[in-house]
Amino acid sequence: MSQPPAPGPSPIAPSSSAEQGVVAAPTPEETGDKGAPRAKTKSRCAACGRSVGLLGFECRCGGVFCGAHRYSDRHDCGYDYRGAGRDAIARANPIVRADKVDKL
Repeated sequence: MSQPPAPGPSPIAPSSSAEQGVVAAPTPEETGDKGAPRAKTKSRCAACGRSVGLLGFECRCGGVFCGAHRYSDRHDCGYDYRGAGRDAIARANPIVRADKVDKL
């Protein structure tokens, strides 16, 4: 026999994550993957090798640099800034031609 709920604030019953549709990711022990490779953190300057930790500056060339080498003229940057600027201007300003001019 069940009793009716007591008057007043009712305690929230804990619910399992399976009832809510949330599925937990399997642990490496469950899947059989022992020693799964982790993503390597970029914690050293690509130019001088100094440890940068969380304060590393990411360049458009793909490297992480310390405060002394964060500018493109301070490290051997292979990113084409001029070409990227040309592409951005070309995308922002499409060529517009009127139909009347083509008919003449």
